This record gives sequence, structure tokens and C-alpha cells, in this order.
Amino acid sequence: MWTRNTWMKWGVGLFLMATGAVTGISVAMAAPATHPQPKMTEAGFWKLLGEKLTFIQEGHKGPVIYDFFDPGCTYCYTLYNEEQPLIRTGQLTVRYVPVAYLLPSSAPEAAALLQSPNPLSALQHFEPIVGKSFGKPLGASGVPGLPSAKVLPMTAQELKENIGLLQSARAMGVPAILYDQKNSKVGLVQGMISRQGLITMLPHLQ
Repeated sequence: MWTRNTWMKWGVGLFLMATGAVTGISVAMAAPATHPQPKMTEAGFWKLLGEKLTFIQEGHKGPVIYDFFDPGCTYCYTLYNEEQPLIRTGQLTVRYVPVAYLLPSSAPEAAALLQSPNPLSALQHFEPIVGKSFGKPLGASGVPGLPSAKVLPMTAQELKENIGLLQSARAMGVPAILYDQKNSKVGLVQGMISRQGLITMLPHLQ
């Protein structure tokens, strides 16, 4: 069984694309070990995302990426911060996909986002709080000051499906970005990526 003590911290990770391109990126933490997910076609995977994924969208122009994050992941805040200028300038649309596995506090914090009357406003308020804890050790209670909520059954199911889809993509943890490449392959960025790295990705996005 995986616990907080068995999470892996990587200094250099992999930028994995379905085309096989590899470049250095910092990875935050590894996900819990799970049973292998069945393989599926790219078309089947995107169909599954469209039917099952629960996300918070920011931006309405440019190509779409799916950013999987856990409320207890301060590295996810850094990625969020790097994406914002590209969203504001209409170069990118980001669908933020909450998962909850890092800490006991992750699920009620994710619930506070998804169950909010305005999830995007809640996310925009939420992320700077996470950023203040970047680099600090976190206990079981997670990031101080984050809103939390009782997890409703529907929200619990949404979070379960989100993490299942992340695992289906063979992602090793969060942050993780999934995107549709111009060659119709599923692209994966595992771990932190800089704003310049995101800009370099843009021509490859569908």
C-alpha cells in the first residue's frame, strides 16, 4: 500500500509525447500504485474524457489542454501560474481537472471547488493560497487556509472517475497535462513545465 512516505520526488522528469519526444521537466510526486488500466485507442480515450471527465474551464480561445491537479500539490499551483498569461492572451484554454489522493484533506478541498456555485471563481481564489505554501512541508491537514466542504456522493464519483482517467493515461502523478496532438495522438506532459515550455507545445496542439 502506498502512503505519503512512499511518494517519489523526482529532480528531473520526462516530457512524454505520443510521438516519442523527450525533454527534461521537474516532476512533483508519484501517484499511488494501481492495477493496470486497459489499453484503448486515442479516439476511445478522448470519447471517454468527453463523457466522464469533470473539470473547471478557464479560457475560451486557443487549443485545449487538460491539467490534472490535487489540492495538496503546491507544484500544481506553479503550473497554474505559468498557464495564466497564455489564457489571458487567448493562446490557450485550460480545463482544470481536480483529483484527490495526496492527502486526507484533498477530497474535501476538491469538493469545495466542484460544489461551489462558481467553481472557476473558487479556483481563482484557491490557487494563490496554495502558492503561499510552496516549498513548505505539509501535514495531513494540507495547505492552511484552503476552503473545504463535505464531499457529496456525486462529487466523490466525479473525483473517482477523474483519477481513473488520469491512470488510464499512464500518468505517474500530478501535475499532469493531457492534450490532443495534431497527429490525433494523446499527448502527456508529466510534472511541472515552464511558460516557455507551454509556448513550445502550442504548435503541436490540436
